[in-house]
Amino acid sequence: MMKEGKMERMRLVVMVIVGLLLGQRVTAQTDHVFKMVKENGHFFIETTVNGVEAKLMFESGVPGLMMGDAFYEAHKEALQMEVKACDEKIRYLNGMYNVTASAEARLRIGDAYFEGPVKIVEGQSDLKMPIHMLHHSADSSSIVRMDLGNSEFRVISRERMQALTKDATAFDISFNKWGMPVVNTRLSMDVGGRQVTIKGNFIADMGNASLLFLNKSREAVQAALKESGVTLQAARDKNGKVVAEGLYADRLTICGKTNSGVSVGVHTFKSLDEYGFLGLKFFTMPTVFDFSNQKMYLCN
Repeated sequence: MMKEGKMERMRLVVMVIVGLLLGQRVTAQTDHVFKMVKENGHFFIETTVNGVEAKLMFESGVPGLMMGDAFYEAHKEALQMEVKACDEKIRYLNGMYNVTASAEARLRIGDAYFEGPVKIVEGQSDLKMPIHMLHHSADSSSIVRMDLGNSEFRVISRERMQALTKDATAFDISFNKWGMPVVNTRLSMDVGGRQVTIKGNFIADMGNASLLFLNKSREAVQAALKESGVTLQAARDKNGKVVAEGLYADRLTICGKTNSGVSVGVHTFKSLDEYGFLGLKFFTMPTVFDFSNQKMYLCN
């Protein structure tokens, strides 16, 4: 009887271990899925942050989770962050904002989690989420899949990534001094029969609603435009002051993908070393970012 009882206990222990291992494998194979809503050229998700209902805008050009002070004050107990007062100014989305406090935090975002800096922004109530600071709950990898055509965003495990990137075109990415993901690639444009070619670094900017912006503060960009003989078109305000410049590309190829009839903004971004920004209109194909291993995959 004692032997039988001992064997039964061992059998139960083995069953529990197998169950746990199977559960871990199922979790690793499960994507954390978010449905996106497009508003004013930007994508948002409605989910929870540490159990609190929240609406987050996807970004890649911010140095952390930008959290409005109104949201923080209303939910500080649930957020459980150790914040420190500060006095910073941060520019994003064409505006300058005051940061009154900051923290290093790990927060649940739906079934995934965010880990990194949190900036408390004065006079704001919204949240802006840097996609490269999201992690899968099973293996802590930072891999995301965007399918903007189906308004879907997934945080995936490394095990799942292998199947999702089969036959995809891979690019190396890095991060600039502001923490923005950057891809080194070749840009070629046909502008009214004139050819513009530039090879260099471009920021993958999830907060940019256009396909491409060029940074006129870089000498290589200025030289490429001058050598091609392309004349920038100017937009002026009622007083005749130039408020924006741009060009119209009959054909534009970047990262090996070609688009026709593209309006390209040209602006001076003195604080940035990169040649421009790849915006949301470029990412029409499903795209996987493996931020952990600094890779970008453009899927078929």
